Amino acid sequence: MNGLIHFRRKSGRAKRNFKEILSNFYARVIVGEDMRTDEEKMLENIRQAHDDWRNAEAYFQMVTDPDLIDYAIYRLEAAKIKYTYLMKLARELGLRGIL
Repeated sequence: MNGLIHFRRKSGRAKRNFKEILSNFYARVIVGEDMRTDEEKMLENIRQAHDDWRNAEAYFQMVTDPDLIDYAIYRLEAAKIKYTYLMKLARELGLRGIL
């Protein structure tokens, strides 16, 4: 009898998990709601800022037109400042293991 009760409890949890997964899927895919945690969103923003910085560096190294050099410098500095700010914010929030 104990095995049967244990099985029913597990089955009830499995049904709730399935309903939760289905609900999250519906919210994310059908409605477009973002179900990520704040930490996940912050990490994604930091990764994107890091990619933007690397792309700005590559663009700066590649540009040869004098009219675009100022733009390349501005873009590079802006990307660097954004990344630095987000890293500082993450440290203040206690996030670890970033890049």
